[in-house]
Amino acid sequence: MIDGKQVKPETHTDKGGERVVLVVDDDAALCQFVTDALEPEGYKTVRANDGAAALMAVEVAKPDLILLDVNMPGIDGWDVLAQLRAKAGPHRSIVVMTGQYEGQERALESGAQGYLAKPFDLDDLLECVDLHSSIKMENNLTERLGTTEGGHHK
Repeated sequence: MIDGKQVKPETHTDKGGERVVLVVDDDAALCQFVTDALEPEGYKTVRANDGAAALMAVEVAKPDLILLDVNMPGIDGWDVLAQLRAKAGPHRSIVVMTGQYEGQERALESGAQGYLAKPFDLDDLLECVDLHSSIKMENNLTERLGTTEGGHHK
């Protein structure tokens, strides 16, 4: 159960289907902003308000991208990042959302593929999600852009 709703497992697809974004943040207003911004663009969003819910959502929703706030009360978001990376595997993109100045360097050192500085605007959010939801991680942890069925970069 996530956000008080029963969530059915999703089928993860790499063939241009609906991309799933897991939004992990204790700020309900921010989660709603992200959902309102992404769903009209064709993304499905799943929200988790803490680390435990995020770990469960990774298994259930099989997101293409995880947007993770590392500044949540009562929990070290950097520990959650490490746990999400272990549970989601090396092939799923994680973008850290934080207002901390030193957050960008730490995010990349900690296994995230990207960083979204808070506060962010709609254009920054969409650009970040479009890029990172189409990146597929190779076994050696290098990145490659996903392609559409026609072979063009998305």
